[in-house]
Amino acid sequence: MEYEAIQGFVAQELSKDHSGHNHQHAERVVRNAQKILRKEGGNEKIILTAAWLHDCIDKKLFTEIEIEEQLGKVERFLEAQGYLPNEVEEVMYIIQNISYNKGENRPLTSLNAMIVRDADRLDAIGAMGIIRTIEYGAAHGRLFYDDENIKREGGPAGWNHPTGTSLSHFYDKLLKLESLMHTPTAKEMAKERTEFLRKFLEEFYRELGD
Repeated sequence: MEYEAIQGFVAQELSKDHSGHNHQHAERVVRNAQKILRKEGGNEKIILTAAWLHDCIDKKLFTEIEIEEQLGKVERFLEAQGYLPNEVEEVMYIIQNISYNKGENRPLTSLNAMIVRDADRLDAIGAMGIIRTIEYGAAHGRLFYDDENIKREGGPAGWNHPTGTSLSHFYDKLLKLESLMHTPTAKEMAKERTEFLRKFLEEFYRELGD
């Protein structure tokens, strides 16, 4: 199946984003999904369609009112592309339920949804995850770190408490994602990327002289 129309739709809908959730992110999620489904199986059409569209209704990018509009827009787009009613229903289910903000590991009902969630979470770790964390923080006026981060008091990771900085985000979310992957393939990919995050943090604190 060709996805040019979907790519164009996604590029248009996410064109104003500068927080790491643009069409380039969608492209990487699609590539991750392709790697996973080659080993794990699943419905390629549903998985890749949902991977392309997953951020077109994200609350980080749209207000509650806008999200309602986006849901209708995405559904009408899929219908116009000839997707069957059951295919539209499944894609809409996936893009509404895979977000980390829906719960750290909200139960999913299908392998297709699990693969899309894994593919999205993989782009939040590793080198791309670092870049996107910095992009998101910059877009929202966040410091990368503050004095509270550097204290690192208590906790198994030497962490004190969430601060709202980008550095805090590594501990609040990113380092947890490896344990939240669903598929064996994604778990393997996540292990390598998470190790890269840890090496980055080690170097970061080394250069601070901490």
